[in-house]
Amino acid sequence: MDWDWRLEADYAYCQQLDLSGWAWQFLRRNPAYQTDYTEFISLWQQLERAYGTPPNRDFFKWKQDPRAWRAEAEIAACGSEICPGENDQVLIECWLGAKWGFRKFPIDPAILLPDALSWREFPIQVETIDGDLFSRSPDKLALNFDLSLPLPAQLEAAKHCLIAASNRRVRSGELAPRNLREGGTIWLVQLRILDALAAGVAFPQIAQTLGLRAAEQDMEAAIAIRDGGYRRLLMLQPAPRD
Repeated sequence: MDWDWRLEADYAYCQQLDLSGWAWQFLRRNPAYQTDYTEFISLWQQLERAYGTPPNRDFFKWKQDPRAWRAEAEIAACGSEICPGENDQVLIECWLGAKWGFRKFPIDPAILLPDALSWREFPIQVETIDGDLFSRSPDKLALNFDLSLPLPAQLEAAKHCLIAASNRRVRSGELAPRNLREGGTIWLVQLRILDALAAGVAFPQIAQTLGLRAAEQDMEAAIAIRDGGYRRLLMLQPAPRD
């Protein structure tokens, strides 16, 4: 450590930091990152002694050396912007960069203020809530927002989450139709169910005749629309937007 934590003046450099710089100040103090970088730079220097330094290195021989690679699985949870690899492995500089969030060559934690910092994007996620305190109805989805993070990015992530969940539940038949195109054939079957019930036809016969896979659910849905749910149909789109 090249500063005295007791002296505020030793941290005067922090006045010039932007968000990227602050991120670096925290990362460079991370013991795990320090260990990873020490391991990485030792291997890198060994490879340079064996095959030369960029741009004059013998990259073909470099790539044949197992020391130049790390398993891609080690960074599977660190984002999708991973350098191309071979046989489920990535080059060690890509491994360290992807693991800790860099786009470029990893930076020595001993460097207080790097000339340039280039971070990978880390998309903000929204958490879905699935618990007894919230409705488990297929047409409901509760999301958890982190108010300490920027809301616009979370709202954008929430939009994609909602669209994906909606499409998934429509395909599985859990969710009621959202527009005329999705609902036409479903509503037709429901009308037939209602007419059959009104005629006194036994439900097992209705289910068999119409080939209903979820007979009770289909009947309940038809009755629900009949008994007030039709108002929801008035709020749907005529057709999906392109």
